[in-house]
Amino acid sequence: MAARRGALIVLEGVDRSGKSTQSRRLVEALRKAGHRAELLRFPERTTEIGQLISSYLEKKNNLEDHTVHLLFSANRWEHM
Repeated sequence: MAARRGALIVLEGVDRSGKSTQSRRLVEALRKAGHRAELLRFPERTTEIGQLISSYLEKKNNLEDHTVHLLFSANRWEHM
């Protein structure tokens, strides 16, 4: 029998709309129901790339659009 694949649930919204709160609540509910669940948040601001993204999002650093796009991608690869 083939292994079951998991599900990826993505919550999107503008800043300060409650995505983190709702994500945590969803993970807790899934775990209580006996499911394995992991919460991932991006950008992961603890890495060097994440800090660059963070400074851009806080308007402390001005980066070219293509550069920011590549930094977001690299930040996700760092997590792997």
